[in-house]
Amino acid sequence: MSSSSSSSRSHTGRQTTGIPTRCWCGANLTTFGAQTKENLFRRFYRCEIGLKRKTEHHLFKWVDEAIVDEINMVDAKHSQLKEDVDSFKIYTSRRLEIQAKHIEQTLHQLKILMDAKTDSCCTQDSPAFTTEDTLASPTVASTAYNPLTNIAVAAIALGTMAWIYARLTN
Repeated sequence: MSSSSSSSRSHTGRQTTGIPTRCWCGANLTTFGAQTKENLFRRFYRCEIGLKRKTEHHLFKWVDEAIVDEINMVDAKHSQLKEDVDSFKIYTSRRLEIQAKHIEQTLHQLKILMDAKTDSCCTQDSPAFTTEDTLASPTVASTAYNPLTNIAVAAIALGTMAWIYARLTN
């Protein structure tokens, strides 16, 4: 591109990245078609004031360059969000593994306590309190924490959505 084809930068040193919405003077922007031989009908952003007052330095930006800038900004934000989500997945997986180990240890300790209590009840010739209904079988014990697991997963999902929303709005 020639030097006349680039310029979202004015003599004051201000630069606009992405698709501009207002000129530096505060006026709304409009798109116009260039009338020069090098850029015939090429679209650009300009405010009405800058179009009328050629000696003043108002925003000027080619539409195609603005769109490329915008795509690059969105692509960079998308890459950062992908990294953040991947990092959050790894962190969450590690935390869930630790919690699963903790739950397994707690269940093992609970089973040992229940076995000890069952042994002490049976040795005292007490009535049969340990029926099939009162002792938790291994399948019942493994599903005993399902509501807690569901709550934990729901809390993690809610936290993930809140975190992603916060990242998107910043």
